[in-house]
Amino acid sequence: MRSERMPSDIVLSWSLRVRGTQARVLSRLLVAAGSPEAALARPPGEAAALSGSDPAEVAPLLDRSPAPGLDAQRRRLEKCGARVVTICDPEYPALLREAPDPPPFLFARGRPLGDAPVVGLVGSRRATRNGLEAARLVAAGLARAGVVVVSGFAHGIDAAAHAATLDEGGETWGVLGCGVDVSYPAAHERLRARILEGGALLSELPPGTPPEPWHFPIRNRIIAGCARIVVVVEAALKSGSLITARCAAEAGRDVAAVPGPVIGEHAAGSNGLLKDGAILVRDAADVLRELPDEDLRRLRPGGIPAEGAGPRPPDDPDAARVLLALDAAEPRDADALSAATGLSAARLSAALVLLELEGLAEALPGAFFARRRARA
Repeated sequence: MRSERMPSDIVLSWSLRVRGTQARVLSRLLVAAGSPEAALARPPGEAAALSGSDPAEVAPLLDRSPAPGLDAQRRRLEKCGARVVTICDPEYPALLREAPDPPPFLFARGRPLGDAPVVGLVGSRRATRNGLEAARLVAAGLARAGVVVVSGFAHGIDAAAHAATLDEGGETWGVLGCGVDVSYPAAHERLRARILEGGALLSELPPGTPPEPWHFPIRNRIIAGCARIVVVVEAALKSGSLITARCAAEAGRDVAAVPGPVIGEHAAGSNGLLKDGAILVRDAADVLRELPDEDLRRLRPGGIPAEGAGPRPPDDPDAARVLLALDAAEPRDADALSAATGLSAARLSAALVLLELEGLAEALPGAFFARRRARA
């Protein structure tokens, strides 16, 4: 498979020689200038002002000379069908662009990156059977709703999340700690092929870069940056998943966790997140009800989980949000629903009326409301 488009020499040269502080400067410069060509057209002083840095830091970035190994790198890209997505490209994940430390470019293989809502799902490499089942349950529900599931392509929870998403016909992104053409983990070759058909593999590292221990904590910020919410399943106290959770919190994203047993250490980290105020997740609906209106509007029609096989939930985002906050077994009053959904009294009332008309909710004595149970 060959890539659809090859990057310019300057973009590919940047990807080979720009690291660390220079990468952060380049990200700011590209966002401010709007394109690599516009960035290169700026004098050093103006480019420095745009990037909020010193001219001495910007000057090397304006060097148009090809980086050593440019031709070999181009051949690698052509061979594996990868592309370079810069931070100012429309394909670059919008939420990642807004994160504290976004990479100036991503190497990508697979389907083009779309604009569907994105949720991160990460956890232990040595997951228990219950943990794997929980990851599959959450990922499958998110996929049915039209949410992109992003994870780290590792053994355990990550692999379960990717596979369950693909099983439901959903889209998943795997963020790697090596080059997108490097076969790691080796046991995931079948999963890799499935993701390339139904999602994408991403890395900020050039093709051919081998996995190193320090690459994985750094790549976790990309998982967190792409996602609106990061869900942690089974994390020990020193789990790398907690790094992803911390990156999410630092980026202003929501952190959620699936509760695990209090006996043993394999869920001590994720349980600690819950103790510190993370969103408790039992299924995909618990995640979906935390999405903002702009994401709810982009969910797949009829994809919002509902009890049983009742009528399709309405497309109205307020009604969809209220439906997620309702429970058939535990009725809630208007104050509780308003607090759970963030809707004003008028919008909440209109949403409840719509749900009642659709047969999805019912008003109970005492001004309580509940989700209507599906008839057998």
